[in-house]
Amino acid sequence: MTVVSATKSLIVLGLAALAIYLAAQLWFVNITDRSFLPYLQARFSQTVSDGGADFVRPFRIIYGAGDGYFDIQYSNIANSDTWNYGRAVIAAALSSASFVGTHDTSMAHILSQPVFIYQYAFYMDSVVLSQAFNQREGTTLTGRGLYNIRAVAVRPPYNGRTAINVFFIGDTQVLEFSLAIDARQREDFGVTVPSAVSSRRRFAHSGDALVFVPRFHRNFVYNPVRVTNPYNNHAGLLHLAFIRSQMEHFFDNPATINHGLTNFVYTFSNLNTVVRYLPGNVVEYTSFRTIGRASPTTFLEDFSAALAFVEADPHVNIEFFLARYEMQGRETVFWFDYAIGNFPLIMAEPWPTHPDCLSPLTHAIEVTVDNGRVVRYRRLAYNFALDTNAITRPDWAISMGDAPLGFFISAESHIRLEAM
Repeated sequence: MTVVSATKSLIVLGLAALAIYLAAQLWFVNITDRSFLPYLQARFSQTVSDGGADFVRPFRIIYGAGDGYFDIQYSNIANSDTWNYGRAVIAAALSSASFVGTHDTSMAHILSQPVFIYQYAFYMDSVVLSQAFNQREGTTLTGRGLYNIRAVAVRPPYNGRTAINVFFIGDTQVLEFSLAIDARQREDFGVTVPSAVSSRRRFAHSGDALVFVPRFHRNFVYNPVRVTNPYNNHAGLLHLAFIRSQMEHFFDNPATINHGLTNFVYTFSNLNTVVRYLPGNVVEYTSFRTIGRASPTTFLEDFSAALAFVEADPHVNIEFFLARYEMQGRETVFWFDYAIGNFPLIMAEPWPTHPDCLSPLTHAIEVTVDNGRVVRYRRLAYNFALDTNAITRPDWAISMGDAPLGFFISAESHIRLEAM
């Protein structure tokens, strides 16, 4: 037998063995839906990218020129110049800035000059923050007693100064660092000094360290938010077949979906997945796939899995931000809220998923991750969009009081702009 013949024989034997193995998996492991892809996905952990850049993105940016008035940015933060600048400065501060000192949480000394403030909607863990900016250890902050951060303030060079001052703001203390930069670095950082704060949307600092209250002109104009339900059919009604067509993206093979309606709950399922449309107009996804334990994921990988899952949902049609998170045993739960029209969109109260609900939604989106795999997903079914018909409120300049603004959604699907 020639070498070529022997090689051909080995290849044939190998292909035959592979064919027998695949047939066994198709018929004995996943016989219900005849789909081998979900089995492979169940056996091997999902690979997710590093979510650090998204995790440390603030939910709002406050900036002022040192005159006591400020603008606030909620929308379009991810690729904005203000965040690109802040991200570069924070990374440099964590790796190479000089420690200046510790202050109390009074903001007067920070706000009296031009400043950018990058604020989180939750208490940011100092170690995770450092890791997200490619610092293995969080000792730059934790070594000085700062374990959780509410915001980072950046004071760019001003009045001849050449250094950038960076303030990591905790609940009871503020750590100040100084970042010396040369002319080349000034170009790299894209240093700009806030100077043109909008004259039509201005905020003033209140007593609390990070509370900025509206000081609007008379005849304040804003665009209200419209609410639609993409699961209603063309007649504006919920219908089993139409809802099913909107749920198919949750399944690897839509042909395997079983569906039914019981007690006003629309259910869609196959061997590995159950998706329900609940009476409270909430979509709930649950995965029963096997979760691998060979290589445990990191916190940031779990966040990446949650973020990717939300971004893949075609009915999440506006910006969203991380509102909070919580570790529950081996699982991590992430909650997200929306931002629209440069205001946050927040629930007015916990949202029941059905009449006897014991676990209402507290934010628009909830994602539970176990070892890099989304095992549960809940969100409001609604879509949101700005109405083109603006509303003018002549009395708001004097009636809003000392509280920031946001859009609030109530259980009746009504949205209003009011003090938070």
